[in-house]
Amino acid sequence: MKIDERTFGRVSIAHLEEVLEKNRLAARKIADRVVRDVKAGRLLFVFGSGHSAILSMELYHRAGGCSFVVPVVADYLLPTAGPPVVRTLERTPGAANSLLDRAGPRRGEMIWIVSQSGINGAVVEFALEASRRGLYTVAFTSLRHSRAVKSRHPSGKKLFQVCDAVLDLGGCVGDAAVQITGDSRAGPLSSLGAIFLAHSVLTYAAARLERAGRRCVYTSVNTPEGERRNKSLELKAAKRDPLLR
Repeated sequence: MKIDERTFGRVSIAHLEEVLEKNRLAARKIADRVVRDVKAGRLLFVFGSGHSAILSMELYHRAGGCSFVVPVVADYLLPTAGPPVVRTLERTPGAANSLLDRAGPRRGEMIWIVSQSGINGAVVEFALEASRRGLYTVAFTSLRHSRAVKSRHPSGKKLFQVCDAVLDLGGCVGDAAVQITGDSRAGPLSSLGAIFLAHSVLTYAAARLERAGRRCVYTSVNTPEGERRNKSLELKAAKRDPLLR
């Protein structure tokens, strides 16, 4: 394959079109549940570790984002903690479970759990713990990758096998999509796919909520009316969002 500055873009666009089509029905069902949940006063929680934590930060308190989203994240699981630290903790069952205590999800609420491979002990155990607490769990994971490798959780289960619903990030084993030499690949797709699917679901859900009179979308604070509008949303969200207190 000839590689130039357009290669990754072209690969990504084709990939995202495939992701959108293969997840169409599942995404609509999840969006329907988001709308029902928000109308009932419930929140949506998002968890990931390592680079998968990007989604929880991308969706949180941003222009065009939704005020009912709460990230479940910790510094010790971010890439900035250092790859050796994160690698060890990601493979340790239970390492992330205590984050649920801080976030405070309630029985019946939904949590999106992001992991490209879906095989590490911490993320599988986190999903199992979320289920034990009565949460509705949604896996954002690559079925192609996950089915090709062994689980690192003692149960032998993978994320997609322990969640209530799955959004398939697609892509290839190892995530990187562009072969650049005989033994190396570049151009990871999982973050793009997760962000693309999440915003697709939330844009659809938010449109239905806002048009029904339930304000939930943040506006850029760098616009004249943005900060004023956001304050009213923050006041309500702060009742349960630990990061707004």
